Amino acid sequence: MEFGLFKNQTRFKIALELIDKQEGLSIMQLNELLEDIPQATLYRHVNAMFEDGLLKITKKKKVRSGEEKFYAIKTKAYKIGEDEWNQATYNEKMNFVTYYFMYVLNAYQNYHETIDEKDQSTFSISKLHLGETQFEEFQADLNQLINKYYHEAQDEHGKERTISLVIVP
Repeated sequence: MEFGLFKNQTRFKIALELIDKQEGLSIMQLNELLEDIPQATLYRHVNAMFEDGLLKITKKKKVRSGEEKFYAIKTKAYKIGEDEWNQATYNEKMNFVTYYFMYVLNAYQNYHETIDEKDQSTFSISKLHLGETQFEEFQADLNQLINKYYHEAQDEHGKERTISLVIVP
């Protein structure tokens, strides 16, 4: 996949629908979700994404007229370990960043569809002027704060909340 995924509206919409669907969706299901995209266009783009290695077939189901395929995003495309990240090429990193932002966008879209009251999401960008030592301390403090709540006992009445951070040193 190239960073151009964001430039192609149809592929972006397809990927956004599939980002968190490990079981995959069929073309028919995608067609129901993406009513503004003609079925033939959907087929063409899903096939191209499959050929480019972005999608995988999760299962095949027999139907009267043949076989229905279910597609999902290849998980490896948006989950990467530290060693892989350090060895990744620029294009591989751009793929990861693209999927990362798609995942965040999908999480917000799902959240927004379920809210009954005011939107409590927050977004901010802060540019900090830090030396190397200060920057390392900032990252350590941030990591400690996130780990504190990540490893804390879960509130049985709490709900899942997505925290997304991007640090560009």
